[in-house]
Amino acid sequence: MGFRNFPFLFFPLLFFPFLLIGDERIYAVKDVISMENLKQHVQNLHFVRNPYDCIQELEKAEDYIYKEFLKYGLRVWEESFQWEGKTFSNIIAEKKGVVSPDKIFILGAHYDTVPGSPGADDNASAVAVLLEVARNIQKVTLDSTVKLIAFNLEKYGFLGSAHYAEKARTEGENIMGMISLEMVGFTNSKQNYPPFLNPKNYSDVGDFIGVIGNERSKTLLEKVQRSFRTYVPQLPSEFLLVPKNGESIEEVRLSDHSPFWDQGFLALMVTDTAFLRNPNYHLPSDTMETLNFDFMKKVAIGIFYAIIELAR
Repeated sequence: MGFRNFPFLFFPLLFFPFLLIGDERIYAVKDVISMENLKQHVQNLHFVRNPYDCIQELEKAEDYIYKEFLKYGLRVWEESFQWEGKTFSNIIAEKKGVVSPDKIFILGAHYDTVPGSPGADDNASAVAVLLEVARNIQKVTLDSTVKLIAFNLEKYGFLGSAHYAEKARTEGENIMGMISLEMVGFTNSKQNYPPFLNPKNYSDVGDFIGVIGNERSKTLLEKVQRSFRTYVPQLPSEFLLVPKNGESIEEVRLSDHSPFWDQGFLALMVTDTAFLRNPNYHLPSDTMETLNFDFMKKVAIGIFYAIIELAR
């Protein structure tokens, strides 16, 4: 599956040769991305976690993610923000670059849910991939810095990511690219598409991962495409470029990448397409038994290599 532009965008596609990384430790990681770890993370986050009637559960998820990051030997801290008179936190882990530590790449996933849903796909699947990438990235020497961020209150207006992106712009943080993981664990025999896409141009089987970027993020999207094509060619994938910041296309803005777009940063969303594929979206039936962990493992491998190549 290819790189898609909207018909009214005429950016040429750049074709990249395979980039081979001369570090045997990186090749070894491909074999140790653990499906069992992914399952365990989803299991440990498999409960309703929202700021209304399950705030203790939300804090429990926060504590779990924080301790997992610490376990991997990363520098970890909380970044707090206020909402409706209460304090909430993003959890940030950092792998410092050794050549250009001021250049930063961000991998993020939100850990809150809507009321009534245990949020296995939305978004424990993405947090599981975030944690498994974090576990393995500590083993690799990077030129640039990577921040792995678990964002809070995405379901309530992208509040955690908006707080971070606004602060980063104000303080002049040198963010070279951001990737938001948004529901990455569900496959289906059927696939729907939003009205701005012609379904005849795409597969009617929901077995691919989608990666979406805005105009400004074209080069970032191309680099991630190259990594997926090189290291997980067996994973079907679609890469879509949308005009401007996707303001007129609600479906492409429904994750934590959109505040970064709005602040002028390069950012992508990686997704299994959410409600366009998953009938359990925002429902009590969004359980881990519905997830495809083999698919999730392939996504984790692709994301790991994409982050490594971006930061080297």
